[in-house]
Amino acid sequence: MSTLDDVKEITLPERSYIGMALTSPLAAHEPKRVEQLKKLFIGRRFEIKGLLDSESYVCPSFVCEQLFTYLFCMQVNQLSVVPYGMIGFIIPEQRYVTVRAQGTDPYELLHAYLKAKGLQNNKRGMALEVYRLPKSLWPDEVDVYIPIAK
Repeated sequence: MSTLDDVKEITLPERSYIGMALTSPLAAHEPKRVEQLKKLFIGRRFEIKGLLDSESYVCPSFVCEQLFTYLFCMQVNQLSVVPYGMIGFIIPEQRYVTVRAQGTDPYELLHAYLKAKGLQNNKRGMALEVYRLPKSLWPDEVDVYIPIAK
């Protein structure tokens, strides 16, 4: 079982992503829609050019009181060609707390770490989940990152 000692603080450099997004009302979120988008994205990921790592995909997300947005993306070296129906965007350099949690909810563990260290979540940043292809088992095989406020 993962503990606070397994959490790391890191800085990720600026990164470019291309992928597909889903936004839904937070109160009426349907996980089934996320699975449908995942299947569509996995089938179309080969359309994305300039991949930096073809063996993994990244799921940035952000939440506010009204909406939940979740994306399926691949990291790319440039945003010059974005396939139809997809979006391209850049995440600037950011400090994160990160963990690959074994037997526990990674978000609960990361938020407990932030609280214990007197740190704050950067509410304007995006949380990241990094999955390996062909399939990663949640949460034991997924790296989760939460942005730290400056």
